[in-house]
Amino acid sequence: MRFLALFFFTILVTPINAHSFKIGYIDVEKVINNLSQYQQENNALIQQFEPKKQQLLDLFKHIELLKKNLNNVKATISDETYQKELNKIRELEISFQTDTELWQQQLNQKKYESLQKIEAMINEAIEEFAIAENYDLILYQNAAFTSDEVNISNKIILKIEELSP
Repeated sequence: MRFLALFFFTILVTPINAHSFKIGYIDVEKVINNLSQYQQENNALIQQFEPKKQQLLDLFKHIELLKKNLNNVKATISDETYQKELNKIRELEISFQTDTELWQQQLNQKKYESLQKIEAMINEAIEEFAIAENYDLILYQNAAFTSDEVNISNKIILKIEELSP
């Protein structure tokens, strides 16, 4: 009887099919900011949108200069001429505002598309890494604390860099 009780106790205490649970955590912001693809995409966006930004800044400076000049000559010109010049400046300001909003929308759309592409790469790398390394759970988002043991951000960065052309 003792043997039988000891046998059942051993079965209950000793997990026969014990499986360790492997968990990983990814700091997505760190991954994104350290990817060469993200840096290349940002550089391409800067090159694409910088000329228009410079044009807008030049237009803004021109408008400010026109306002200053108009205020300086206000006393020497007729009210009708002053109003015409003021209307021209207002039209330029409206044009500046419209162009700036369009430029910002286009830039935001390109950034969004770039981040979507990067996100797809990250997800693909996470899946391949998780399968290859037998992870049961990989988390990303804010965490109060993660040990270096479960933080696999650098490994994911390396995996993405390997997968990239």
